[in-house]
Amino acid sequence: MSDTARRSYAVGALAGVAAFVLTYVLVYAMSIATVQDALLTDIAESFGDGRAAWKIVGWVFFNAQFVTTTITVTIPFLGGTSAVNFIAESESLSPVLYLLPPALLTAAGTATARLDGATDIGRAVRVGPAVVLGYLPLAVLGAVLFTVSAGESGQGAPTLLTAVLLAGIVYPAVFGAVGATVAATVGES
Repeated sequence: MSDTARRSYAVGALAGVAAFVLTYVLVYAMSIATVQDALLTDIAESFGDGRAAWKIVGWVFFNAQFVTTTITVTIPFLGGTSAVNFIAESESLSPVLYLLPPALLTAAGTATARLDGATDIGRAVRVGPAVVLGYLPLAVLGAVLFTVSAGESGQGAPTLLTAVLLAGIVYPAVFGAVGATVAATVGES
């Protein structure tokens, strides 16, 4: 692998990290009031962690990428498992949240292509998806860190498989490539 390719993939990885962090921060800013004051407070308290708001914002972060939150309750006669997307099922959370990951991942792909100097679409399609290199490890880490547990009575967490595949790989690969393609197309004209 050439030094240019290594540099392009490193830039893509950094852009992926930046997209993940900025998306979480924006989701946090747009949903923390709802999480703390209304919709999800009861969930956090039922899981026994009143300081779980940042983790539940993580659920919303993944929900914005169509990754459900798996909630398992193991209380006899009341228990069960359900998959929930709080954005889709709540009027308190804005559907605008769905636009944040694609927008920031597209910007990450654009930045990657610009810094790479990609001026043809073929090159852009190769370097844009490099944002996966930074986004995927944080998606895996987030899926684990955003777990809220109430001991033996239950737990809630982003659905791991879709968090890894959809949020960690598909979203950054597709939108990174889109952003890089746009950058190369605009750069050609």
